[in-house]
Amino acid sequence: MRRPGKRWYDDSSLIKVPVIVCATSGTYAGNTYHIGDQRLLDALNAGFVAKALRMGKEFMPLTEVEAFLPTGKRSAIPCIYVRKSNIYFVGEKKASQSGPAAPPETRRGAHLVRKKTQAGTEIHMPPYLLQGNVHIDIWEEFLDTIDRDLRFMPLTDVKVRPALPGGASAFEFVAVNKDLIAYIAEAAAPPQ
Repeated sequence: MRRPGKRWYDDSSLIKVPVIVCATSGTYAGNTYHIGDQRLLDALNAGFVAKALRMGKEFMPLTEVEAFLPTGKRSAIPCIYVRKSNIYFVGEKKASQSGPAAPPETRRGAHLVRKKTQAGTEIHMPPYLLQGNVHIDIWEEFLDTIDRDLRFMPLTDVKVRPALPGGASAFEFVAVNKDLIAYIAEAAAPPQ
């Protein structure tokens, strides 16, 4: 029997992040979490701690979920845990998509800033095509950046085709599960 009390996601040290999760089992719009000194990408790759419990290592927690299943069924679910190995990508909703911006006291602190260059990229993960930008450290090559030993890689200014159930097709930030990528193509440099 479960003990009564607060749920893990009532932990005041957590930051709620509105996301859309595209997985092999469906598309889920809801909220995930990370702690104050993390980014969404860090929580996806390493998990986080809530109420002294290690969370999110193999399963991504989501609350207040609107589920779009492959059968076309749509349902509301209070809390689910999506297996990370089945996630194609996680798109962070824009402030305009999710309501007002987080209050200043919940915004994450500054992270170490490294000089990077931007490379246009196409990621093929059938049935999806993602077009966006990979950010490469100035001393690295494209392959160094995409071949890191992390499950999720960041992509910015992303267009998704076909559009996801619910109509989402553009994101400022997406974390892509490298295990489900068929191939990545570096966009050709624009003609000079």
